[in-house]
Formats: sequence, structure tokens, C-alpha cells
Amino acid sequence: MSISSLVRLLISLFVAFVVLAQSDKPHCVVESSNGKSDDSPAIKAAFTKCASNGVIEFKAGVDYNVWTPITHKLNNVDIRVNGNLHLPNSIIKVLQITNGRKVTWFQFSGANVHWIGSSNEKYGWINSYGQQWYDANPPGKTGLEGRPHLFRWAVNQGTVRHFKSRKPMGWNVGISGDNNLITDAIIDAVSSTSAFPFNTDAFGVGARNVTIKNSYILNGDDALAIQNGAHDILFENNTIGYQTHGMSVGSLGGDPNSPADVSNIMFKNITVKGGLYAARFKSWKGGKGLVQNVTWSNIRLENVTFPIFVTQTYQNQALGQQSRPSGQAVRMKDFTWSNFSGTINTQNPGDGSCVKPCWYNDGLPTLRHTEAVILGCDSATSCQNFVLKNINLEPAGGNAHTTQICMNAKSDLNPRLGIGCSNGTFRAI
Repeated sequence: MSISSLVRLLISLFVAFVVLAQSDKPHCVVESSNGKSDDSPAIKAAFTKCASNGVIEFKAGVDYNVWTPITHKLNNVDIRVNGNLHLPNSIIKVLQITNGRKVTWFQFSGANVHWIGSSNEKYGWINSYGQQWYDANPPGKTGLEGRPHLFRWAVNQGTVRHFKSRKPMGWNVGISGDNNLITDAIIDAVSSTSAFPFNTDAFGVGARNVTIKNSYILNGDDALAIQNGAHDILFENNTIGYQTHGMSVGSLGGDPNSPADVSNIMFKNITVKGGLYAARFKSWKGGKGLVQNVTWSNIRLENVTFPIFVTQTYQNQALGQQSRPSGQAVRMKDFTWSNFSGTINTQNPGDGSCVKPCWYNDGLPTLRHTEAVILGCDSATSCQNFVLKNINLEPAGGNAHTTQICMNAKSDLNPRLGIGCSNGTFRAI
């Protein structure tokens, strides 16, 4: 037998072995009540039976009522979501479950776990019926209390494919653990009324080695929020928009006794369609720690209010700026913004999250809403090695000059800043 024939034989045997090994996995198909009752007991039974080396399948085109939160530790498991999952369509029922506690509806931990949603646009959805929550929010408030988080992925060596969330009540996906790939996700938090979808963050990441790509996010808060402890994160080839608060690092430094530790964050090849922010950093006044090696590259904007925004005096508008330590800030080092193009929302700036006094205009007395760049460094030493290059942004309508606001990004610590740190007309140097 020739060497090439032997190689082909060995490959065939290996493939056959893999197929056989996969076929030996326990396979749990979740049965549905067809809308008559809570399917959570059947779901929990399937997760218990196939928690190790198993396959858990929600049948194609079938609806499941998940009226009770699901929490499970898994090992080497595929979760195949070919049907649609429905949370309670009742504010009262949800509040009875949360009962003043922080609740996440789906929580998965373990290793080598894979969420495999349907590639069919009709199926694989988690329907949270959030519109009623948006509409019930009282004027001047920032979202109803008691809303659960939707999904916590505390997995090592995991994948999430075709995750779909429609009308979330609030926060969507929290990711912790190590080595996770999220791809082809859809987050749809578009309100069908004038009510704003507060706190509908798409992804919050406080993990290591995470890639989020090829996804579509329409929401009313951060598309990605980088949290403390995040390292080696890639967010690429995604489209975000509606009333999004963009690609955010932070907020960080909220607890002065817990220093920020974040590094190696890359946002690449992103389209931002509308929204409040595109590239954003936010840390609390009086925070501690270091954030380093963060890059936004090849960012296309369509009518965004704040394209590039840095604040080291962040506040939560629901709480107000409480007493904070002075004379310190989360340090920023090695930040790059490159190849930005598109338009600034000059004609109708802002979004529906503004509660008087408007949080996103706070501390910016010279704001014109023609700014391509706003750099608000807390002190002359808190920002180091900032680089701005190929920033080609213009106010929508073409009747105004592009401007900038820059505070404390001193040239001795930022020799390649790319602009003069002053307020006024934007000029690359």
C-alpha cells in the first residue's frame, strides 16, 4: 500500500471514529407542552440527564415556555436550539420570581459547552417580551426594577453560535470563563413605541480569550461592555446600531478598593448605524488600576452622536455623582483609534436614555455635537500613548466643521496623539 493510500485510510478511520463517538453521546430531546404550561421541568430533566458528554435538543419549529430560570453545570455538551424559547409574557410573573433579587434566566457553567442555535431566521429565538417593560417605565426613570439578566455563559472552551434574543427585558449576555467564541448572534431590542429599551446591553465580558464576530446588534445600551478582568478580547466584523451605546471599555473603577485590570482589547471592522456612541471608554472618578493596549480599527459610522469618547469621571445617572475619592483615576495606556469614517449626528443628537439633567452632556459645556473626538482625561498623567490616525468624520448635512474636545492628554505622554489637545476645530497633525 502506498503512503498516500495509507494516509487516506487513516483519515477515514479517524472520521469514522469521531462520528461513532458522537453517536454514542446521550441525546436528550426536550418535549414541549405546546404552549399549555411551563416547560422548565422538562428542560431541567433533559439538562440533568445529558449534563456530561451529551446532546440536548430543542426540536425544530417547536415553541417552549421557559417560565422558570434554568441553571446548570455541563461538561462536553451540545445545546441545539432549533425551536423558540419563551419567557413569561407577564411583568407580575417575572417580578414574583425575581422578588427583589438579582436573577439570570439562563446560567450555564462548565467546560467544552456549545450553544448551537438555528441558522434559520425564524427559529432559535429567546423571546423575552420586553416591550411591556419598556412601556411601563415611568417618565424620568431609567428602567423598571426587578428585571432579570437573560443569559450567563460561565464556560471554558465554549462556543455560542446563532444566539438570538428578541425584545430582552434588559441585559442580554454576560460572559466569563476562558476561550469562548461567539458568532452570528442577533440581539434585537428595537422598541416598537417611543419608550426606550433601557439597559439592553448585548454582551458584557469579564473573561479571557473571547472572540465575538459576524453578529448584528440593535439595542439601547452597550453593544459590548468590557468589564474588569477582561483580557485578550476580539470584537470583529459586526454591525451595531439603533440606539446603541457602542463598543465600551467600562465602566471601570466603580469600587476604589478593586483596581481595574484590563488588557489587549481589539474592536475591528465594525459598522455603527445610528446610536449614541461608537468607541467609548468610561471609568469612575476616583477609580484605580490600569487599562492598556486597546484598539478600535476600521470603524464605519452612520449618524452617531459621539464617535470617539473618553471620560474618566463617569457617573450612573440613576444614582447621581456620589462622593468619590479625588486625585486618582483608572490609568489608560496604549490606546489607538484608527481608520474611522462616516458622519456625526449633528441634526438630532442624543437618544431616549437622556433623563434631565442629561447624563451624556454632563461636564461638556462647550458641546456642539459636531465633535469627532472627545477625550476627557482626569489629569495630565492619567492618559498615556494615545494615538489617533485616519479619522475622517463629518457632521451630517455637511453644513458645519468637525470639532473636538480634548482635556489633559498632554503631548509629553502622548507624542503620537495625532491632534493638538485643545477645544475647537478638529485638525489632524
